[in-house]
Amino acid sequence: MAELNTTAHVSGYVLASLMFHHFNRNSDVEGFLLGGIKTEAKNSITDSQMDGVQVEYTIDIQKHIPCSTVHSFYNYVEINKEVLKKLLSCHKEQNVIGWYRQRRNTEQVMTFRERLIHQNLQKCLSNQELVFLLMTSSAITESSSTHSLEYAMYKLQGSCFHKVPVLVTNLGIVDQQDYHASSIACSSVGYTRVVKKLRSKYFNTDGSLKEVCRINEMSSALQEELKETCGKVEESERSLEKLLDEVNKLRKTVKEKKKLCMQTFEEKKCKKTKTDENVLLCQALQKLFPETKTLQTQTISLEGAPLPAYTCSADHGIDISEVLPLLLADKKENCESDTERQLDQSGSETEEDLLDPLKIQMAVSHSPTF
Repeated sequence: MAELNTTAHVSGYVLASLMFHHFNRNSDVEGFLLGGIKTEAKNSITDSQMDGVQVEYTIDIQKHIPCSTVHSFYNYVEINKEVLKKLLSCHKEQNVIGWYRQRRNTEQVMTFRERLIHQNLQKCLSNQELVFLLMTSSAITESSSTHSLEYAMYKLQGSCFHKVPVLVTNLGIVDQQDYHASSIACSSVGYTRVVKKLRSKYFNTDGSLKEVCRINEMSSALQEELKETCGKVEESERSLEKLLDEVNKLRKTVKEKKKLCMQTFEEKKCKKTKTDENVLLCQALQKLFPETKTLQTQTISLEGAPLPAYTCSADHGIDISEVLPLLLADKKENCESDTERQLDQSGSETEEDLLDPLKIQMAVSHSPTF
């Protein structure tokens, strides 16, 4: 189903002119509105509604014609066609889009008389799209130094009058930033003469403005340049993205290597260092001093005393007589010399008496002779 939207556009200087005529008259003011009506149909497709047509009526108020007196073109509610034709003699009837009335100290509501006049004007002008602009003013201070002005536009739809939104156009509105490719219709003789005289300078043969065409060409060139620049920027952004990925991968690799190095360092730090056992020394001590456990231990107490409980009793499979033959020979010679010296010192003692202390001395000896 088609949706109807109607909006009225009036420029700031036209609205200011209407206010000027209103505040400079001692009585109410009436007149006609000139301009054009533009119709646009927009077809929108949504998920909830497959096909929706929206029709927009834009009423463009370009000029106003004030009447000399009130009730000049009608008698109560009946339209005087001759007076109406005389008022609009310099303008085309199709350019008349409505009429207006300015009242003082009244409510912002259409009266019954205004409703009937509006319907009769529609019949007389054969235009069912006529609108009615109502402007009311009132003093808001006791000295009447400040006034307030309210305005509203009405349009007959069916048997009821509905308000039409009024938009005052100015340079700040985005919709008004576009260039007009064609001039606004005007029936002034002087305007037409000036336009014909300078038409070849400002207009093309098809009626379009030359400056607008140049602006459009410049806009197209700028758009092409912008597209080319966007392509270069996109390419540089993609290369930058690849470089960032490579940098992140390298950072991740370095981080993992650092973590592995730290783990290895901690493991080495926590691991107790074990010294290699001197098996040759251990086997020699076992051979030379089999009964002396203090010389065969590898552990000492806090006071530095050897602990016999941790004696190494393992057989390392080394033949000391073959590996260290001089050690055993020297040990044997030392023992024989000590025995002869003791026999010389005590001739009265028997050999057995001298050998017994020697055996005890050898048993308690703490260091071998190398």
